[in-house]
Amino acid sequence: MALDYKATSQAIIDGVGGADNIASATHCMTRLRLVLNDEGKANDDAVKAIKGVKSVIKQGGQYQVVIGNEVSNLFKEFKTMGNFGGDGAAAEKKPEKKNIQWLFGYIAGCLTPLLPAMLGTGMIKVLLTLITAIPALGVTAESPTYQMFYSLSDAFFYFLPILLGWSIAKKTGGSAPLYMTIGAALCYPTLVTMMGGEMAGVTYGTLWGMPCAFMFGVVPVLLTTYTSSVLPMLLMIPFMKWAEDFADKISPNVLKAFMKPMVFFLICFPLLMCIIGPIGGVLGTLLAKGMSWLYSTVPWLTVGVLSALMPFIVMTGMHYALLPLFTLNLATLGYDVVVLVTMFCSNIAQGGAAFGVAAKTKDEELRSEGLACGISATVAGVTEPAMYGINLRFVKPMIAAVIAAGTSGLLAGLTQVRGYTMGGSPSFLSLITFIGGDKPYHGVIWGAICGVLSVVLSFVITLFLYKDEKADAAAGDGAGEPALAMAGAGAAAAAADFEAHVAAGKEEGIKTVKSVAAKPAAAKPAVEVDSPLNGEMIPLADVPDEVFAGGILGEGVAILPSDGNVYAPCDGVVSMLMDSKHAVSLVADNGAEILIHVGLETVSLEGKPFEYKVTEDQEVKKGDLLLVADLQAIRDAGCKTYTPVVITNSDDYVNIKPAAYGPVKPGDRILDIE
Repeated sequence: MALDYKATSQAIIDGVGGADNIASATHCMTRLRLVLNDEGKANDDAVKAIKGVKSVIKQGGQYQVVIGNEVSNLFKEFKTMGNFGGDGAAAEKKPEKKNIQWLFGYIAGCLTPLLPAMLGTGMIKVLLTLITAIPALGVTAESPTYQMFYSLSDAFFYFLPILLGWSIAKKTGGSAPLYMTIGAALCYPTLVTMMGGEMAGVTYGTLWGMPCAFMFGVVPVLLTTYTSSVLPMLLMIPFMKWAEDFADKISPNVLKAFMKPMVFFLICFPLLMCIIGPIGGVLGTLLAKGMSWLYSTVPWLTVGVLSALMPFIVMTGMHYALLPLFTLNLATLGYDVVVLVTMFCSNIAQGGAAFGVAAKTKDEELRSEGLACGISATVAGVTEPAMYGINLRFVKPMIAAVIAAGTSGLLAGLTQVRGYTMGGSPSFLSLITFIGGDKPYHGVIWGAICGVLSVVLSFVITLFLYKDEKADAAAGDGAGEPALAMAGAGAAAAAADFEAHVAAGKEEGIKTVKSVAAKPAAAKPAVEVDSPLNGEMIPLADVPDEVFAGGILGEGVAILPSDGNVYAPCDGVVSMLMDSKHAVSLVADNGAEILIHVGLETVSLEGKPFEYKVTEDQEVKKGDLLLVADLQAIRDAGCKTYTPVVITNSDDYVNIKPAAYGPVKPGDRILDIE
């Protein structure tokens, strides 16, 4: 599309309320990103009607005008029309709306960096349990070898406040040594002894019927155990951030080296000990006791209902709220059912339903997709392909999965299946994490039974409910009404997400039916596009970004990467690179324009997690390394790693056909372009 960049830029400026209403501007691979002084002055309909504008997105405090591959050329003209905050520098974002989902995501962002240590030490505990259960090995719980390794395995939870100090600093941009010192104080042996009420010479008293000590001789400090605690440090996040900024502001440069940390500690530690710590300790104890009571009183409610609802909890992001409770349960109760068991039952059921579709369908491509999705869910615990690519797509398999998960969860609750450590995404491979307790193998045996029940039941129910109507499935006929029925059953949030998938499915079906009639005859040779990444291939409609999911930029697929190496998917030329290094645009030898966009909203990271291995206009061969991305750094920054692979000139082709969804690696075909 040939654009008059000057006219288009001026039209956009007029549409958003004039140059004076633009606080700053930048661009990414496909979007002009504006921060407006007053979004109320922008006329969305007028902007969308401008030639060259594909859509308007308002997200993260930015007014995003979707242009496509020509945005970099347009921006060169756009930036000359006003003082918009620099030569493509990242625009200053307005504060993100602080809703409950944001809060859960923020908390999860503080806990996620700790998962590798949690997984490793947890599995060490499992190995110790296995070793001591085999008498022939001669290792007992009293042996030096056992004690040494148990110290390692238990250290993560015991010193959890210190590790949280590090991850919180990483998430907030604060000083890790300062935050870690606050956490370390909670684990200091003398303080632990005093807070346990066992220190000689300390005068103890009571406050509201609870034992306490006194700071400064008059300020009561409730006696609480802080080792293995989660909530006190999480509750301290805003106070530590404010205290650090305040200490930095009031400390003269010549004294800042010691005055800033001193002021920080003088503010944070009394606040933690006298107010925030006791609140967190009491809340943590109440939550743990409440969950223990609920689990022991009505296990079917705790595990059965949560297992049935887990797909919708995950889809709406509410599973983030379970992470602190899960960590708290492991630290205080020694086991967890809220996450480990319920997600186990749910994940297995998702896979069983996908297997049911594969067994029932006559469509070879769908059968292959169903098998891959089922294996991914039951063996690896990765349910997104099954959930979005199969079960929600056809609705009835999702109903089967919910019924099966609830039933197996009911049995797991009644037989007291518990998870004793974190061992990756819950699946059949994670059964080993159910080893523990007074009867170490009780949970494994009954967990395996529950898993088999879940997969078999969801498989059988899917065989009965699912109808293999190939023509109707391709066009998406009748899929909207079941989605609304699901919403009426109590999953409104999930239904909204599902309708987006159905809409995308319908659009895909319409394009398939109309492809020959609506598109010009193929004038270019066919090309096969390989996966640029290791990971899981999913439908583009499943990407949580309406520009990509809606096909606004073109047809394609998306990949959930397992590593950060991005390779050329075909022979071609590098047509565009970004200062933010988060995306690559290629022109294939047949003229197909391919956009590989690593992560969502990763333009805001200013290139830090990325490194290009090619230059613009460089000829590349299939399999050449294009860029390297630090996936963990992307996640730690709060961004998602979904990587869309889009054919931005899709209208030039008769058909763009995705290969089977599921696990892929570089060299596996993901798209056929004709």
